[in-house]
Amino acid sequence: MSVEREIARNTALEIGYVGNTGVHLTSMAQGNPVSPSNYLQSAFAKAGPNPFRAANNFGAINDFARTGHASYHSLQALFRSRTSNSSQFQAAYTYSHSIGNVELDNSSGSVNQEATTDLSNGRLDKSNTNINRPHIFVANEVYFLPKLTNHGKFVENTVGGWEANSIITVESGTSLSVFTGGATALTNAAGFNLNSLIGTGFNSNNRPLATGIGCNVGESGNQILNPAAFTLVGYHLGTVDPKMAARGVCYGPKTRLFDIQMVKNWYFKENHFRLKFSVDAFNIFNHANFTTSGIQSGYDGNNLVCNGPGGACSPTNNVVVSGGGTTQFGQVFGLVPGHNSREMQYGLKLTF
Repeated sequence: MSVEREIARNTALEIGYVGNTGVHLTSMAQGNPVSPSNYLQSAFAKAGPNPFRAANNFGAINDFARTGHASYHSLQALFRSRTSNSSQFQAAYTYSHSIGNVELDNSSGSVNQEATTDLSNGRLDKSNTNINRPHIFVANEVYFLPKLTNHGKFVENTVGGWEANSIITVESGTSLSVFTGGATALTNAAGFNLNSLIGTGFNSNNRPLATGIGCNVGESGNQILNPAAFTLVGYHLGTVDPKMAARGVCYGPKTRLFDIQMVKNWYFKENHFRLKFSVDAFNIFNHANFTTSGIQSGYDGNNLVCNGPGGACSPTNNVVVSGGGTTQFGQVFGLVPGHNSREMQYGLKLTF
């Protein structure tokens, strides 16, 4: 639904709401799950979670389901204007929110284990999706500078008649989730071996606790995520801790691009020949545009010390008192291909 209105001559503003809902999206079902009542024992079992499954001589039996749900809501605005000399300006802004309980960027035909935290409670995964990007602003202009035809042919053919073009792109980073990269205790009680924070049978979908500090607070340079936003201290191993950080609470690197072009055209032989000279500058302000795929978003769950004697972790001493974390957590090392530095090019083109 949108409304467009001319607010001045050759100038229009369009504002609209765009939304959609996805139902019966591909999700994961487990034909041989670990019962929630056995999560604690499963998390510490040296033999792993299989003895606590209904069919204990089998492992996980993954299957497809259609229980996924997602929604998208957005406010979209578009401004367009054209001047008397055919110069044009256009700007578009989108403020949006994508929420769901399954991944929306997986086109592999399979289901990632990280898509489900606890199969017995699908509400735990309802949060920002990994395609959520709250703010998108794009502007472009084509501006024709004065031709200076009254200042002589030399001035007209050198200084006059240039064309300035530019594209500005500013975007929020996409939402991302922080998962623990492992689960082992520094000192294990005899007969116990911590193999998962929760004990559901999957480890790659476990998440640390939220401290209440903003995930992107203090973002600077290639340090995108704030390590102080997460902790494993206080985690109740073998349980779905209610303080577990939600999915999609962090945002990846922002995108800021400013491309500009200067063009000069010369026409010959009654406009049958055109010589075009152009200067193009991409990412002219040389802003570092990091890629989300290169960010260290795995929170190490190894070397945990619990509240038991000697730091031993066990089903009866399962509260973490220290450990966890990653040295380079929240840092990003990859740059977006094609936009990783300032680039300039010159061109000369003859059209006939």
